[in-house]
Amino acid sequence: MNKISKVLLLEDNASTRLIVSKALQIKGIEVILTSTLEEARQCFGDNSIKLFLLDVHLPDGMSDELIPQIRRLYPMAPILMITAEYDSSHMARLFDAGVKDFIQKPILPLLLSNKVQSFLDWSEVELALFRANENYLSIMQEKEQEEALAFFVYDHILHTHSCSIEGVDVATLSSGRFCGDILISAKSPNGNLIIMLGDATGHGMAAAITIYPMVVTFNAMVGKGLSPGAILQELSDKHSQTVPSNRFFACILIEICLSKNTISIWNGGMPNVLSFDKNKQLIDKISAKNMAIGILPTNDISTKFETFPLDSIEYISFFSDGLIENKLHQGKMLSFDEVYSIIAEYPSDPEYTITRMHAMEADLTVSHDDMTLCSLDLGILRQELSDSPVIKNSPKGSFSFSFELFGDSLLNDHFTLKLVELIESYGFSQSFCQRFFTVMTELIVNSVDHGILNIQSNLKKTDFISYLDNRNAAISTLSDNQKITVSLSWESPKKSLFLCVSDSGKGYQIDTGINTSNDQTYGRGLGILNTLCNDFIYDQNTNTTHATLRY
Repeated sequence: MNKISKVLLLEDNASTRLIVSKALQIKGIEVILTSTLEEARQCFGDNSIKLFLLDVHLPDGMSDELIPQIRRLYPMAPILMITAEYDSSHMARLFDAGVKDFIQKPILPLLLSNKVQSFLDWSEVELALFRANENYLSIMQEKEQEEALAFFVYDHILHTHSCSIEGVDVATLSSGRFCGDILISAKSPNGNLIIMLGDATGHGMAAAITIYPMVVTFNAMVGKGLSPGAILQELSDKHSQTVPSNRFFACILIEICLSKNTISIWNGGMPNVLSFDKNKQLIDKISAKNMAIGILPTNDISTKFETFPLDSIEYISFFSDGLIENKLHQGKMLSFDEVYSIIAEYPSDPEYTITRMHAMEADLTVSHDDMTLCSLDLGILRQELSDSPVIKNSPKGSFSFSFELFGDSLLNDHFTLKLVELIESYGFSQSFCQRFFTVMTELIVNSVDHGILNIQSNLKKTDFISYLDNRNAAISTLSDNQKITVSLSWESPKKSLFLCVSDSGKGYQIDTGINTSNDQTYGRGLGILNTLCNDFIYDQNTNTTHATLRY
């Protein structure tokens, strides 16, 4: 979102206010700080507040009493509650009153800021749709105006969730006002470029409605740094929740990873993806080895990508089936291979090719299928994705630190932030410190939640209330015999920061609990660590994780 969002934080603990406000400000979110019910009420005249983050217990009462007034004054603003006590019946009443979610204490700043940003994004979309619906009701008797309004919303959604990247060229020819094809690309926090071309079942507005949840989910998951495999599963879950069962979403997902010099491709129900060398000669045709999203249950979807060396390919062309079906030349229907040959003549000029293919429609008197052709110039993209040369002053000298946290000190939500401040004081770049923060947060969360508290990671997805109850119960039994050890070691000659985190619990139990596969939709923290770390090793025998961050 380009527009700065404003959040009202009601929290009486000064340290917690600082942690939360800092985490949100990093996201570009403006925070109004209040510590009592009365201070919060005095801010209710500010119509620009988009979300409320409320601690349950305040010095002058319970924040529950504010909920009816907030719902009346800010009907579209999400309310999130901060609490360390989890009474299931109390939480159920708060959900009924309009609360959207709960933030558990101790607060994990990165996870909190991602959750808040996600609710803000959804709130903006809901507000746009709400306003569109109000307009629709006023003009529903006028078909032409109704369609114009619907197109405005559709077009707004696509423009809100799309970005232009040099080296990604796309041409689209819609069969009507609404297009059932979508090409969207976004950069992941790790610097990789992820591109999706989708083709929804049907035409017109029905197809466009299928596209909307796919676009929003894709952007949200890429922004969180999920792997392409995990993104696929999230897309499937969202499709099953929001789209009728007879509507499918064929798509191609591509990830360009400069650090590994690879391009990975997943083709689900789409035409062949064509790859070309520097002389624009066809190298390979990557066929659809998977079904379209919506046909198989999420657990049955293969998330295996075909991976190729990035420097072995110069151009990639991929397209919807409307581009190649029912094409006629000199009175003869063209085979797919013949159409591929025509596309191969100008792999870097999708606009020319799509115009030429449209002229070959077998019957120009009837509406054609939506056509989309995308060309990737990997030479330009390699340059676009490469970091601009930046002179970084590496910290001089080497150092090492070791910390042990026992019992209740494991719940100290200041610890990771203090480690970041310590690293910053040695002159490391902001981007490196952010990477360190993400990695260290995940390592400590895994050690505490899954190693010591022995909570199954998939419980968050299957039964969040039970997860909170189990965690609260486990915290109440913490003893000073339980600990985690955190070690940092910077070796200046190697320009590497070595991290080591171990716990006295049962460990992550990778074979039965957290899975390091990037394709899993829960427990994905270790998958993200594999991406962010230059080296990552987990020793289950000693419950110890070793990670390396190169500067």
